[in-house]
Amino acid sequence: MTTRDLNFLFVLQALGKERSVSRAAQRLGITQPAVSHALGKLRTTFQDDLFVRAGSEMAPTQIGERLIEGVDRVLAVVEEEIWSNVAFDPATTRRTFSVCLSDMGVIVLLPRLLAAIKQQAPLATLKPIQLPSLELAGALQDGKIDLAIGYLGRLGDSLHQQPLFERSLVGIVRGGKSRRRVSLTLQQFVEAEHVVSGTLAITNQLLEKELRRHGARLHVGVEVPYLLAVPSLVATSDLIAAVPDELAELFSKMADVDVFQLPISLPDLTVQQFWHARRHNDAGHRWFRSLVAQTLRQEKKRPAHSR
Repeated sequence: MTTRDLNFLFVLQALGKERSVSRAAQRLGITQPAVSHALGKLRTTFQDDLFVRAGSEMAPTQIGERLIEGVDRVLAVVEEEIWSNVAFDPATTRRTFSVCLSDMGVIVLLPRLLAAIKQQAPLATLKPIQLPSLELAGALQDGKIDLAIGYLGRLGDSLHQQPLFERSLVGIVRGGKSRRRVSLTLQQFVEAEHVVSGTLAITNQLLEKELRRHGARLHVGVEVPYLLAVPSLVATSDLIAAVPDELAELFSKMADVDVFQLPISLPDLTVQQFWHARRHNDAGHRWFRSLVAQTLRQEKKRPAHSR
């Protein structure tokens, strides 16, 4: 076996997974003597047994374990960067697609993405991940995540971005018995204490900026680390909150809150998907981006309403 013969990669991988020469041969579709012959040459090349008998199986030596780890990494790159570009079949792929989503994205968007991928790629896996915004560009570049979805601004010159849909901001207030349409004047809105969540940092910044234009400031009554704490706090107090419209609709189903139009004008938030240039032409990645766009572009802005 020469150093140019890369078939040893597949032999090592099969032996590492099967821990048996005969089962490795079946996995590779070759004869058992062929695997034994290849293992013998590998032992000579690396001056190590690589695999030793341990009961009914063959266990890798320390050097064997390191080689298996390296082989798995190499073949994963070959599969992802080379063969995935030749053909991609969503119906048979077992690929894992990782997406960075905020708390709101996990609550509102993830169920729809899971349903879509289950329908079109039943064997694939969708893995939601949460990362600080400052780490997103690096994670996309390193391949730790495939996509980031949210209203994130511009993350970097090497990243592609695609608008998906827009969200309007509305307010929520403790629900009333009359089911009348709720409205607050600017003075009432400013004087009220607000619930704010770190998850909605951009929403909070927009609100604070606009209030400053009116010579006012955001009166924060309580700041919570968890988004799902917002509706229960509003429903059981005089606190109010400004949230994206779709989230307000969900909150109105979870707690006794009414939705109202904000008494100030705020720009809509554009939700986008971001990915790195190195994944741009990957066939599987292109399919996944298209699935995300088709699924989430179905989102329609909903007018604020009361329960």
